[in-house]
Amino acid sequence: MRQLIVIADMEGASGIFESNKEACLHEEIYPQNTLWRSYGRACITSDVLAVCKAAMEMGIDDILLYDMHFAGCGEFNVELEKLPSIVRVFDLPDREMHWHRIRGQAGIEPYGIVTVGQHARNGEKNAYFPHTIHTPPLESFYVNGIHIAEIGESVMCFSGVPYIANIGCAASHKEARELSPNVSCITVKDKAKNWEPEKEETFPIIYDGMINAFRDYQNKTAYPYADHYSCELNLTEGYFFEAPADFPWKGTFQKRSAKWEAHDILTALSLFWEVHAYIR
Repeated sequence: MRQLIVIADMEGASGIFESNKEACLHEEIYPQNTLWRSYGRACITSDVLAVCKAAMEMGIDDILLYDMHFAGCGEFNVELEKLPSIVRVFDLPDREMHWHRIRGQAGIEPYGIVTVGQHARNGEKNAYFPHTIHTPPLESFYVNGIHIAEIGESVMCFSGVPYIANIGCAASHKEARELSPNVSCITVKDKAKNWEPEKEETFPIIYDGMINAFRDYQNKTAYPYADHYSCELNLTEGYFFEAPADFPWKGTFQKRSAKWEAHDILTALSLFWEVHAYIR
């Protein structure tokens, strides 16, 4: 069985720009917003569907989807009923980011991972809605010297799994390439070039790009496992850490920065939320 991991976000989806930014604001948090349901969901669904159709064409027979946008909200952003029957979703309470649980539900050796609908991390130029997990309060999150956001968390969680493609805003590709230089980067919008196509135009671009990415599979590389992970979480102006009297991991707190260490990536990512709890 060839299992493909697909991690979906929404700020980098086709058809969503500053002019219609409400399209990616989840209705459970913004109940007065109707554009998410009437338009935004169709955009990310189209992108994911293009990935799935190309994957099936190239012999993938099991797709595990994690819809991570607005994790904590129960309703999916992707319209699951429009996807092929081989697509399954991770069993997560309200789609929350439990990386141990996510990795544990996948195969030991998935065929590859694809990130779709991705935005750039905080600080990237010419990006649509750049942020690191959620900015503010987070300014940056480094793991072993790489500033990672949702792309990095996903790819590092699946360390050792070939990173096949990143699909999203042109500015998001910088992070993807830092994780795996040979990843195929498929752009669906580019602020620097003022290129803002609709989903109907990008669907064949994604499909063809994914076909080519699968054909180049022998050159795809994975983010490697390490035996030590050094993490640093930095806050934006106006936020600070209230350091605990003691904490059960090797790390330190300063006013706007926290550092910790772990021997495996899943522990490192899980400790992120432990540290996050001390933000004030």
